[in-house]
Amino acid sequence: MTLQVDLKAAGAWELTYYQKHTGNLNNRRIQAPLLEPIELPYLTDKHLFLVGVASSKAKPSWVRAGYLYQQIDGIRIDDTLIYEGLGTVPSTEVDYNRRMIKLNAIELVQFSKITENYRLRFEAMPWIQEITLGIWEYVGTESDSTEDLIQSVRAKLETIEFKIDNL
Repeated sequence: MTLQVDLKAAGAWELTYYQKHTGNLNNRRIQAPLLEPIELPYLTDKHLFLVGVASSKAKPSWVRAGYLYQQIDGIRIDDTLIYEGLGTVPSTEVDYNRRMIKLNAIELVQFSKITENYRLRFEAMPWIQEITLGIWEYVGTESDSTEDLIQSVRAKLETIEFKIDNL
């Protein structure tokens, strides 16, 4: 299975999130991350992203900006087995995948096609005071070599069936 995409095509990328975030310096006293986790305010069905994180206040030795998580919502389990004494929650959200994102760079991120749609969450490294986060989704054409092969076999099978029916 080989994913075939044209990353350089015009209009292949759409900016879906761009915002500056500033942390709370008082969080240092309670040893909490300066920046709260950033939950992107939309669901996505895409799986290829360009993620850029920039910080003008970062030290030159800082390389990591944080982690981008793929969150799947709507999983139905009986979580009272784990959280005794609490009422059941109709569905729960889990982190399926995460990718480390470099600071002051743009990363190509690919997440699995495990579900129809999911959320993205970014968690900055605890010492980072401010960031500008930009996320582009790949909206260009894509194909899967396995799917292409299956379609080719189906077309040949239909031709063979047609010829057999006409004998």
